[in-house]
Amino acid sequence: MTRKQEIWALALWVERTHGELGASFIAERIIHFEAEGSTQAVALWERVARSYEQIGERSKPPD
Repeated sequence: MTRKQEIWALALWVERTHGELGASFIAERIIHFEAEGSTQAVALWERVARSYEQIGERSKPPD
């Protein structure tokens, strides 16, 4: 599995597990890892956030 696939797998897991609260869950992860000083984990969850946002955009009905 590539890193990109791992990111998408995490984003899909968040969407399935947390639904509408997924963005809040991701934000909490980012805040947690920022507090720990883990720049790699912050970068990971920021990438997950972008993928999660794309999932939401694709599932919205057209205007």
